[in-house]
Amino acid sequence: MPWWKRLIFSVISLIWGFVSLDYLYYAFSKLTNAKGKPENYKPESDGIMQLIGLFMFILWFCINAFYFWLLKKSSLQIDVVEEDYKTGKQTIKKKWFDIILQAAFILTGIIIRWAYIIYIYIPNA
Repeated sequence: MPWWKRLIFSVISLIWGFVSLDYLYYAFSKLTNAKGKPENYKPESDGIMQLIGLFMFILWFCINAFYFWLLKKSSLQIDVVEEDYKTGKQTIKKKWFDIILQAAFILTGIIIRWAYIIYIYIPNA
């Protein structure tokens, strides 16, 4: 992958990881009915909100799957064929560097957002 594509995907991955933490927290609060008390649970309205939370989780996984598919299509399509010098067998090594790098950037964005909430947002609240 050219350096400029890798840079663009890295920025997108950092932003996606930064936003994902809040999105997943919101989806989890909808899924678990965190706003209300158990004695005030109404299946007609709260059950719908729990289904929306479940749909939000599924949507997040679908967006990630599409993003990683797009990364795989944008990276080099050539696999490396290596030959073991002792046995003479040939093995095919897949190129996973770009996908692992972008997953690390997504996790870095999540950690940066988490650190911001813990060390800056909560003490000032």
